[in-house]
Amino acid sequence: MSERVLDTTRLRAGLLNACARVLDARAELTALDAAAGDGDLGESLAIGFAAVEKELAGDEAGDAGALLLRAGGALSRAAPSTFGTLLGMAWRDAGRALAGRTELAAADVVGALDVMAAGVARRGGVHAGQRTVLDGLLASRDRAGAAGDDPIAALRAAADGARAGAEATASMRPQVGRAGWIGERAQGRPDAGASAWAVIAGAIAAGAERD
Repeated sequence: MSERVLDTTRLRAGLLNACARVLDARAELTALDAAAGDGDLGESLAIGFAAVEKELAGDEAGDAGALLLRAGGALSRAAPSTFGTLLGMAWRDAGRALAGRTELAAADVVGALDVMAAGVARRGGVHAGQRTVLDGLLASRDRAGAAGDDPIAALRAAADGARAGAEATASMRPQVGRAGWIGERAQGRPDAGASAWAVIAGAIAAGAERD
């Protein structure tokens, strides 16, 4: 099978699909966050991704790096949450790594996820196994890295990894944030941030894959 092209148009379509999907998942994410957090994740991400949609609407120009810089800037400015800020800044990290690229290889997808995970770990002061979005990002990176040379397949594998990573957090004892205060009471449900990343990664892959 020939490799499919992951260009700026497809990446933009994936990001816009994520904007719509986050709005659909608002209640689900709010419920997960309420179990171990402030209960505002769904609403804050709806605000943030509405800003991303506005930023990207009607403009297909530019390279993949510039697209992620713009999307990340809009999200981190508008989303009133730690998750939104961390993800927005992680997208900006990925954007800088992909500066000038109009077509992405599978290795670029893996590299972008690695840069994003490193940024979240550094800024958030977290590491793997602490029941955070980092667990989802690392699982995305690892699955994408095993997906072969097709960049669209790498995105799809990243989405599968994000879902698996989110599910794995349900058995982890929270150690950071408000969830860390309530400890074992948060176990049994997946982390809201990791679940949000699973929604976003799945939507990006689905949107980018459409012809």
